[in-house]
Amino acid sequence: MKKENREHPIQDSFTGNNIKNIQKAIAQGKNILICGVEGVGKITNTVQAVKDATNVYYLGNPLDYEGKMRPGSYEKYLTYINSLKRDIKIIEDIEGFFTITQPIILIIDEIYGRSNAEFSQISRLLDMKNIQVIQITGCIKNMKRLIDKIDFILELHIEGAFSVEKDLAQTICRILGKEKPVSKLF
Repeated sequence: MKKENREHPIQDSFTGNNIKNIQKAIAQGKNILICGVEGVGKITNTVQAVKDATNVYYLGNPLDYEGKMRPGSYEKYLTYINSLKRDIKIIEDIEGFFTITQPIILIIDEIYGRSNAEFSQISRLLDMKNIQVIQITGCIKNMKRLIDKIDFILELHIEGAFSVEKDLAQTICRILGKEKPVSKLF
């Protein structure tokens, strides 16, 4: 007997347009995970998907999902993010979000390489009702400590996207997400 897909009702409606795919994913829940291989456009497409939204914030990470510094300089990368959406607010410290009461969208770039304190802060943000979090990561396994708080998972590819069932993502995290000690890297 075929199991009905109740968790992700839009599963079959993804197309080759990843901006629209991300917009559909954002409509599915509060905490969204966007993942995919390097160069698939996780950040570019996500920022373009929220281009018309107000109160959009971006929390960067100078490291990619492999722990490597981003190509070029981090400052150039932030300039590029800002060029995609002129009114995006680029932030470095998430402490200020804990006092905000207005609805906002927060794009968090890459989870890999973040300290235990940062994981705790991100976990708190995922629980806040007024903040829609769009977490970007290269690999689902890096979400091990936070995967239970994610409402919808979208895996991007050059040709399109597909949703990942939460139980599969949890299994990926459990099997592949072996944590290494991480100190504050920036």
